[in-house]
Amino acid sequence: MKIIVGFIVAVLLFTSCAKEEPCKIFIHSDGEIGWQKEYCEISYGDKTYPAEIKCRGGYSSKFEKHSYTIDFNDKIELGGLPKAKKYILNANYIDKTFMRHVLCYDLYREMNTEKNAAPLCKYTDLTIDSMYNGLYVLMQHIDADMLGLDRSDTIAMLFKEPPVFKNDTSTDYDQKFPKKKKCDMSMYMYEFKNFLFNSDDATFAREIEKHIDIENVIDWQILLLVSNGGDGVLKNFFLYKKNSTTPFRIALWDCDHSFGRDGDNEMNLIRNEIDCNRNIMLKRLSEIPEIGYEKRLRERYKELRDNKIISAEHIEEKIDEYNSIIQEDVERNFALWPVNSPNYFDANTYEQEVEIIRKFVEIRLPQLDERFGYVKN
Repeated sequence: MKIIVGFIVAVLLFTSCAKEEPCKIFIHSDGEIGWQKEYCEISYGDKTYPAEIKCRGGYSSKFEKHSYTIDFNDKIELGGLPKAKKYILNANYIDKTFMRHVLCYDLYREMNTEKNAAPLCKYTDLTIDSMYNGLYVLMQHIDADMLGLDRSDTIAMLFKEPPVFKNDTSTDYDQKFPKKKKCDMSMYMYEFKNFLFNSDDATFAREIEKHIDIENVIDWQILLLVSNGGDGVLKNFFLYKKNSTTPFRIALWDCDHSFGRDGDNEMNLIRNEIDCNRNIMLKRLSEIPEIGYEKRLRERYKELRDNKIISAEHIEEKIDEYNSIIQEDVERNFALWPVNSPNYFDANTYEQEVEIIRKFVEIRLPQLDERFGYVKN
Protein backbone atom coordinates (compact mmCIF):
# COMPACT_ATOMS: atom_id res chain seq x y z
CA MET A 1 0.00 0.00 0.00
CA LYS A 2 2.82 2.41 0.94
CA ILE A 3 4.54 1.64 -2.36
CA ILE A 4 1.37 2.45 -4.30
CA VAL A 5 0.81 5.70 -2.40
CA GLY A 6 4.45 6.65 -2.91
CA PHE A 7 4.17 5.96 -6.61
CA ILE A 8 1.04 8.13 -6.90
CA VAL A 9 2.72 10.97 -5.02
CA ALA A 10 5.75 10.72 -7.28
CA VAL A 11 3.57 10.86 -10.38
CA LEU A 12 1.71 13.89 -9.05
CA LEU A 13 4.95 15.65 -8.21
CA PHE A 14 6.36 14.89 -11.65
CA THR A 15 3.18 16.17 -13.30
CA SER A 16 3.12 19.38 -11.27
CA CYS A 17 6.78 20.08 -12.00
CA ALA A 18 6.68 19.08 -15.66
CA LYS A 19 7.97 21.80 -17.95
CA GLU A 20 5.26 23.69 -19.78
CA GLU A 21 5.82 23.82 -23.52
CA PRO A 22 4.37 25.98 -26.29
CA CYS A 23 1.21 24.50 -27.73
CA LYS A 24 1.19 23.46 -31.38
CA ILE A 25 -1.23 24.94 -33.91
CA PHE A 26 -1.49 23.88 -37.54
CA ILE A 27 -3.09 26.03 -40.23
CA HIS A 28 -4.22 24.48 -43.50
CA SER A 29 -4.95 27.08 -46.18
CA ASP A 30 -5.66 27.01 -49.90
CA GLY A 31 -2.82 29.38 -50.71
CA GLU A 32 -0.91 32.39 -49.41
CA ILE A 33 -2.67 34.10 -46.52
CA GLY A 34 -3.47 37.73 -47.31
CA TRP A 35 -5.06 40.82 -45.75
CA GLN A 36 -8.63 39.77 -46.47
CA LYS A 37 -10.40 36.97 -44.64
CA GLU A 38 -9.91 33.59 -46.29
CA TYR A 39 -11.14 30.12 -45.46
CA CYS A 40 -8.75 27.79 -43.67
CA GLU A 41 -8.75 24.84 -41.30
CA ILE A 42 -7.00 24.98 -37.94
CA SER A 43 -5.82 21.90 -36.08
CA TYR A 44 -5.12 21.89 -32.37
CA GLY A 45 -4.73 18.71 -30.38
CA ASP A 46 -6.78 15.99 -32.06
CA LYS A 47 -9.39 18.35 -33.51
CA THR A 48 -9.64 20.36 -36.71
CA TYR A 49 -11.93 23.37 -37.08
CA PRO A 50 -13.12 25.43 -40.06
CA ALA A 51 -12.09 29.08 -39.69
CA GLU A 52 -11.26 32.30 -41.46
CA ILE A 53 -7.82 33.88 -41.31
CA LYS A 54 -6.15 37.12 -42.38
CA CYS A 55 -2.89 38.97 -41.79
CA ARG A 56 -2.98 41.77 -39.23
CA GLY A 57 -0.80 44.61 -38.00
CA GLY A 58 0.11 48.24 -38.54
CA TYR A 59 3.83 48.99 -38.27
CA SER A 60 4.52 45.25 -37.98
CA SER A 61 2.83 44.50 -41.30
CA LYS A 62 6.07 45.25 -43.18
CA PHE A 63 7.84 42.26 -41.64
CA GLU A 64 7.88 38.94 -43.49
CA LYS A 65 6.81 37.07 -40.38
CA HIS A 66 3.15 38.05 -40.21
CA SER A 67 0.67 38.13 -37.36
CA TYR A 68 -2.81 36.71 -37.95
CA THR A 69 -6.40 37.06 -36.81
CA ILE A 70 -8.37 33.81 -36.81
CA ASP A 71 -12.18 33.57 -36.65
CA PHE A 72 -14.19 30.44 -35.85
CA ASN A 73 -17.88 29.81 -36.41
CA ASP A 74 -18.38 28.83 -32.77
CA LYS A 75 -16.54 29.40 -29.54
CA ILE A 76 -13.70 26.92 -29.21
CA GLU A 77 -10.87 26.39 -26.75
CA LEU A 78 -7.45 27.02 -28.28
CA GLY A 79 -4.14 26.71 -26.49
CA GLY A 80 -5.83 26.36 -23.12
CA LEU A 81 -7.26 29.89 -23.30
CA PRO A 82 -10.94 30.56 -22.51
CA LYS A 83 -13.28 29.53 -25.33
CA ALA A 84 -13.74 32.24 -27.96
CA LYS A 85 -14.66 32.75 -31.60
CA LYS A 86 -11.65 34.97 -32.36
CA TYR A 87 -7.96 34.80 -31.45
CA ILE A 88 -4.77 36.66 -32.32
CA LEU A 89 -1.58 34.89 -33.42
CA ASN A 90 1.05 37.53 -32.68
CA ALA A 91 4.29 37.03 -34.58
CA ASN A 92 6.10 39.07 -31.93
CA TYR A 93 8.77 39.68 -34.55
CA ILE A 94 10.21 42.97 -33.32
CA ASP A 95 10.60 41.76 -29.71
CA LYS A 96 13.23 39.02 -29.73
CA THR A 97 12.42 38.08 -26.12
CA PHE A 98 8.77 37.22 -26.90
CA MET A 99 8.13 38.55 -23.37
CA ARG A 100 7.20 42.22 -23.40
CA HIS A 101 3.52 41.84 -24.31
CA VAL A 102 3.05 38.90 -21.97
CA LEU A 103 4.90 40.54 -19.07
CA CYS A 104 2.90 43.78 -19.27
CA TYR A 105 -0.41 41.93 -19.57
CA ASP A 106 0.38 39.63 -16.64
CA LEU A 107 1.51 42.45 -14.35
CA TYR A 108 -1.52 44.59 -15.20
CA ARG A 109 -3.97 41.81 -14.40
CA GLU A 110 -2.11 40.89 -11.21
CA MET A 111 -2.39 44.47 -9.98
CA ASN A 112 -6.19 44.15 -9.88
CA THR A 113 -7.81 40.99 -11.22
CA GLU A 114 -11.30 42.54 -11.03
CA LYS A 115 -10.72 45.82 -12.86
CA ASN A 116 -7.58 45.47 -15.00
CA ALA A 117 -8.25 43.64 -18.26
CA ALA A 118 -5.52 42.39 -20.60
CA PRO A 119 -5.31 39.39 -22.92
CA LEU A 120 -4.37 35.98 -21.60
CA CYS A 121 -1.59 34.49 -23.71
CA LYS A 122 -0.08 31.14 -24.65
CA TYR A 123 3.23 30.53 -26.41
CA THR A 124 2.64 28.65 -29.65
CA ASP A 125 4.62 26.86 -32.33
CA LEU A 126 2.85 27.61 -35.61
CA THR A 127 2.88 25.47 -38.73
CA ILE A 128 1.27 26.72 -41.95
CA ASP A 129 0.62 24.20 -44.73
CA SER A 130 3.16 21.75 -43.30
CA MET A 131 5.87 24.43 -43.02
CA TYR A 132 7.10 25.58 -39.63
CA ASN A 133 6.45 29.35 -39.32
CA GLY A 134 8.04 30.15 -35.99
CA LEU A 135 7.23 30.85 -32.36
CA TYR A 136 4.10 32.93 -31.79
CA VAL A 137 2.13 34.38 -28.90
CA LEU A 138 -1.48 33.22 -29.03
CA MET A 139 -3.60 35.99 -27.48
CA GLN A 140 -7.17 36.55 -26.50
CA HIS A 141 -8.93 38.95 -28.84
CA ILE A 142 -10.27 41.93 -26.89
CA ASP A 143 -14.00 42.09 -27.49
CA ALA A 144 -17.30 42.34 -25.60
CA ASP A 145 -17.22 38.71 -24.44
CA MET A 146 -13.59 38.81 -23.29
CA LEU A 147 -14.32 41.94 -21.21
CA GLY A 148 -17.62 40.64 -19.84
CA LEU A 149 -19.78 43.39 -21.30
CA ASP A 150 -23.50 43.08 -20.61
CA ARG A 151 -24.92 42.68 -24.11
CA SER A 152 -28.45 43.36 -22.81
CA ASP A 153 -27.41 46.78 -21.47
CA THR A 154 -27.86 49.58 -24.01
CA ILE A 155 -24.99 51.58 -22.47
CA ALA A 156 -22.37 48.81 -22.66
CA MET A 157 -19.71 49.81 -25.21
CA LEU A 158 -16.18 49.19 -26.41
CA PHE A 159 -13.78 51.38 -28.41
CA LYS A 160 -10.24 50.76 -29.63
CA GLU A 161 -7.81 53.65 -29.11
CA PRO A 162 -10.43 56.40 -29.26
CA PRO A 163 -8.62 59.77 -29.61
CA VAL A 164 -10.16 61.21 -26.45
CA PHE A 165 -6.96 61.88 -24.50
CA LYS A 166 -5.27 64.09 -27.09
CA ASN A 167 -6.07 67.32 -28.87
CA ASP A 168 -7.21 65.66 -32.06
CA THR A 169 -10.12 66.70 -34.24
CA SER A 170 -10.72 63.12 -35.38
CA THR A 171 -14.17 61.70 -34.70
CA ASP A 172 -13.23 58.20 -35.79
CA TYR A 173 -13.65 56.51 -32.44
CA ASP A 174 -13.26 52.94 -33.79
CA GLN A 175 -16.33 51.48 -32.11
CA LYS A 176 -16.06 47.72 -31.53
CA PHE A 177 -19.26 47.09 -29.57
CA PRO A 178 -22.08 47.34 -30.28
CA LYS A 179 -21.77 47.33 -34.06
CA LYS A 180 -21.92 50.94 -35.16
CA LYS A 181 -24.60 50.20 -37.75
CA LYS A 182 -26.77 48.83 -34.98
CA CYS A 183 -26.20 51.66 -32.52
CA ASP A 184 -23.74 54.53 -32.91
CA MET A 185 -22.21 55.29 -29.48
CA SER A 186 -19.92 58.07 -30.73
CA MET A 187 -21.78 60.71 -28.74
CA TYR A 188 -20.48 59.14 -25.52
CA MET A 189 -16.91 59.53 -26.72
CA TYR A 190 -17.62 63.10 -27.84
CA GLU A 191 -19.13 63.97 -24.46
CA PHE A 192 -16.27 62.34 -22.55
CA LYS A 193 -13.64 64.14 -24.61
CA ASN A 194 -15.48 67.45 -24.27
CA PHE A 195 -15.56 66.95 -20.51
CA LEU A 196 -11.82 66.17 -20.37
CA PHE A 197 -10.82 69.23 -22.39
CA ASN A 198 -13.44 71.85 -21.59
CA SER A 199 -14.85 71.36 -18.10
CA ASP A 200 -13.66 73.82 -15.45
CA ASP A 201 -11.42 72.45 -12.69
CA ALA A 202 -14.18 72.30 -10.06
CA THR A 203 -16.49 70.34 -12.36
CA PHE A 204 -13.65 68.07 -13.46
CA ALA A 205 -12.70 67.27 -9.86
CA ARG A 206 -16.32 66.66 -8.87
CA GLU A 207 -17.35 64.49 -11.81
CA ILE A 208 -14.29 62.71 -13.22
CA GLU A 209 -15.00 59.50 -11.29
CA LYS A 210 -18.48 59.37 -12.76
CA HIS A 211 -16.82 59.06 -16.16
CA ILE A 212 -13.88 56.73 -15.55
CA ASP A 213 -12.65 54.28 -12.91
CA ILE A 214 -9.76 56.13 -11.23
CA GLU A 215 -8.42 53.00 -9.51
CA ASN A 216 -8.09 51.41 -12.93
CA VAL A 217 -6.48 54.57 -14.36
CA ILE A 218 -3.92 54.67 -11.53
CA ASP A 219 -2.87 51.06 -12.19
CA TRP A 220 -2.70 51.77 -15.91
CA GLN A 221 -0.45 54.79 -15.36
CA ILE A 222 1.80 52.90 -12.95
CA LEU A 223 2.19 50.07 -15.47
CA LEU A 224 3.08 52.61 -18.17
CA LEU A 225 5.61 54.24 -15.84
CA VAL A 226 7.19 50.95 -14.76
CA SER A 227 7.50 49.67 -18.35
CA ASN A 228 8.24 53.14 -19.81
CA GLY A 229 5.60 52.32 -22.40
CA GLY A 230 5.56 55.61 -24.28
CA ASP A 231 3.12 54.50 -26.97
CA GLY A 232 0.57 53.59 -24.33
CA VAL A 233 -0.03 57.16 -23.17
CA LEU A 234 -2.23 57.99 -26.14
CA LYS A 235 -2.88 54.65 -27.87
CA ASN A 236 -2.53 50.89 -27.45
CA PHE A 237 -5.58 50.57 -25.20
CA PHE A 238 -9.29 49.80 -25.33
CA LEU A 239 -11.86 51.96 -23.53
CA TYR A 240 -15.02 50.20 -22.38
CA LYS A 241 -18.12 50.29 -20.19
CA LYS A 242 -19.42 46.95 -18.95
CA ASN A 243 -22.90 48.35 -18.31
CA SER A 244 -24.79 51.51 -17.46
CA THR A 245 -23.73 51.47 -13.79
CA THR A 246 -19.97 51.20 -14.29
CA PRO A 247 -17.62 53.98 -15.47
CA PHE A 248 -15.19 53.59 -18.35
CA ARG A 249 -12.18 51.35 -17.79
CA ILE A 250 -8.99 50.80 -19.75
CA ALA A 251 -7.96 47.43 -21.15
CA LEU A 252 -4.28 47.03 -22.01
CA TRP A 253 -3.11 46.23 -25.53
CA ASP A 254 0.10 46.16 -27.61
CA CYS A 255 3.06 46.54 -25.26
CA ASP A 256 6.19 45.82 -27.31
CA HIS A 257 7.20 49.47 -26.75
CA SER A 258 8.40 48.76 -23.20
CA PHE A 259 11.10 47.46 -20.86
CA GLY A 260 14.12 48.88 -22.67
CA ARG A 261 13.00 48.98 -26.30
CA ASP A 262 10.88 51.40 -28.32
CA GLY A 263 8.14 50.13 -30.60
CA ASP A 264 10.46 50.07 -33.62
CA ASN A 265 13.04 48.02 -31.65
CA GLU A 266 15.37 50.96 -30.89
CA MET A 267 17.18 50.65 -27.57
CA ASN A 268 15.67 52.85 -24.86
CA LEU A 269 17.19 52.36 -21.42
CA ILE A 270 15.39 55.51 -20.22
CA ARG A 271 17.02 57.69 -22.84
CA ASN A 272 13.50 58.81 -23.69
CA GLU A 273 11.23 58.81 -20.66
CA ILE A 274 7.47 58.53 -20.83
CA ASP A 275 5.57 61.84 -20.56
CA CYS A 276 2.16 61.17 -19.03
CA ASN A 277 1.20 64.84 -19.39
CA ARG A 278 0.71 64.24 -23.12
CA ASN A 279 -2.55 62.66 -21.98
CA ILE A 280 -5.03 65.43 -21.06
CA MET A 281 -6.81 63.27 -18.50
CA LEU A 282 -3.62 62.31 -16.65
CA LYS A 283 -2.38 65.90 -16.84
CA ARG A 284 -5.53 67.36 -15.30
CA LEU A 285 -5.74 64.63 -12.67
CA SER A 286 -2.23 65.47 -11.49
CA GLU A 287 -2.68 69.26 -11.61
CA ILE A 288 -5.97 69.74 -9.74
CA PRO A 289 -5.19 69.52 -6.00
CA GLU A 290 -8.80 68.82 -4.95
CA ILE A 291 -8.67 65.38 -6.59
CA GLY A 292 -5.70 64.22 -4.54
CA TYR A 293 -4.59 62.10 -7.47
CA GLU A 294 -0.85 62.33 -6.88
CA LYS A 295 -1.34 61.13 -3.30
CA ARG A 296 -3.46 58.21 -4.47
CA LEU A 297 -0.88 57.40 -7.17
CA ARG A 298 1.92 57.44 -4.58
CA GLU A 299 -0.02 55.29 -2.11
CA ARG A 300 -0.91 52.76 -4.79
CA TYR A 301 2.69 52.55 -5.97
CA LYS A 302 3.78 51.85 -2.38
CA GLU A 303 1.12 49.15 -2.05
CA LEU A 304 2.26 47.44 -5.25
CA ARG A 305 5.91 47.63 -4.18
CA ASP A 306 5.13 46.31 -0.70
CA ASN A 307 3.13 43.35 -2.01
CA LYS A 308 5.96 42.63 -4.49
CA ILE A 309 3.86 42.75 -7.64
CA ILE A 310 6.05 45.63 -8.78
CA SER A 311 9.48 44.39 -7.79
CA ALA A 312 12.68 43.25 -9.45
CA GLU A 313 12.25 39.85 -7.81
CA HIS A 314 8.76 39.29 -9.19
CA ILE A 315 9.64 40.47 -12.68
CA GLU A 316 12.69 38.20 -12.58
CA GLU A 317 10.39 35.31 -11.64
CA LYS A 318 8.15 36.11 -14.61
CA ILE A 319 11.15 36.25 -16.96
CA ASP A 320 12.38 32.89 -15.68
CA GLU A 321 8.89 31.44 -16.12
CA TYR A 322 8.62 32.56 -19.74
CA ASN A 323 12.20 31.51 -20.48
CA SER A 324 11.58 28.00 -19.15
CA ILE A 325 8.75 27.65 -21.68
CA ILE A 326 10.38 29.05 -24.82
CA GLN A 327 14.15 28.71 -24.41
CA GLU A 328 14.27 25.58 -26.58
CA ASP A 329 11.90 27.06 -29.18
CA VAL A 330 13.52 30.45 -29.76
CA GLU A 331 16.57 28.84 -31.34
CA ARG A 332 14.38 27.15 -33.94
CA ASN A 333 12.46 30.40 -34.50
CA PHE A 334 15.60 32.46 -35.08
CA ALA A 335 16.99 29.85 -37.45
CA LEU A 336 14.03 30.79 -39.65
CA TRP A 337 13.84 34.49 -38.75
CA PRO A 338 17.46 35.57 -38.06
CA VAL A 339 18.33 37.97 -35.22
CA ASN A 340 20.63 39.96 -37.54
CA SER A 341 17.87 40.96 -39.96
CA PRO A 342 18.08 44.54 -41.32
CA ASN A 343 14.74 45.17 -39.56
CA TYR A 344 16.57 45.28 -36.22
CA PHE A 345 18.78 48.05 -34.86
CA ASP A 346 21.36 45.48 -33.77
CA ALA A 347 22.11 41.76 -33.93
CA ASN A 348 21.49 41.03 -30.26
CA THR A 349 20.69 37.43 -29.45
CA TYR A 350 17.66 36.29 -27.48
CA GLU A 351 19.80 35.99 -24.35
CA GLN A 352 21.16 39.53 -24.76
CA GLU A 353 17.63 40.86 -25.25
CA VAL A 354 16.43 39.22 -22.04
CA GLU A 355 19.33 40.90 -20.25
CA ILE A 356 18.10 44.26 -21.56
CA ILE A 357 14.80 43.74 -19.73
CA ARG A 358 16.66 42.85 -16.55
CA LYS A 359 18.97 45.85 -16.89
CA PHE A 360 16.02 48.12 -17.56
CA VAL A 361 14.28 47.01 -14.35
CA GLU A 362 17.49 47.65 -12.36
CA ILE A 363 17.49 51.23 -13.65
CA ARG A 364 13.78 52.00 -13.67
CA LEU A 365 12.51 50.90 -10.27
CA PRO A 366 15.00 53.04 -8.28
CA GLN A 367 13.96 56.03 -10.43
CA LEU A 368 10.30 55.49 -9.60
CA ASP A 369 11.06 54.78 -5.95
CA GLU A 370 12.69 58.20 -5.76
CA ARG A 371 9.85 59.88 -7.63
CA PHE A 372 7.20 58.44 -5.30
CA GLY A 373 9.33 58.63 -2.13
CA TYR A 374 9.12 54.89 -1.64
CA VAL A 375 11.27 53.24 1.01
CA LYS A 376 11.25 49.47 1.37
CA ASN A 377 9.84 48.17 4.63
